[in-house]
This record gives sequence, C-alpha cells and structure tokens, in this order.
Amino acid sequence: MSINATIARFPLFRDYRRKEEFFTALGMLYSRQITLSKAAELLNMDKDDFSVILKSMNLEYSYLTEDEAEKELKTAKALIEMLK
Repeated sequence: MSINATIARFPLFRDYRRKEEFFTALGMLYSRQITLSKAAELLNMDKDDFSVILKSMNLEYSYLTEDEAEKELKTAKALIEMLK
C-alpha cells in the first residue's frame, strides 16, 4: 500500500491535505525538529487538544530521552531527600 493510500484512509481528518499536514507535523515532532507547541501551531490546534489526539492514538511523546528522564528522576529524588 502506498503512503498516499495510507494517508487517504486515515480517519482523523476528512480533507487529504489536512491529513498530510498532520502526518508531516507528527514526523517533525517525533524527529525532534519541532516542539509539541509548534506542531500544534502548524496544525492550527490548541496544544492540549493536539496532546489529547496523540494520547488517543496511543502515541507517547516526551522531550526527554529515556536516559534523560532517568537522570531527571534521580535528581528529583535526591532533592526530595535533601529537603527532608
């Protein structure tokens, strides 16, 4: 199946161009070329609405890599211990 056929069958938007814009923004987001806010802006959507769409599609997005998230968690736990 071609990419055009896949885009055409995508149920989120009726207009093919809108679907194409969505997939372009999604690709740029996941390749870390743009932020979640910028992707939503490009789609003329509210950031929270765009986030809900991603979650409803079971697409997880984080600005942090897994290693960065682990470091953040360790730092946060260390700070909590210092404040006790």
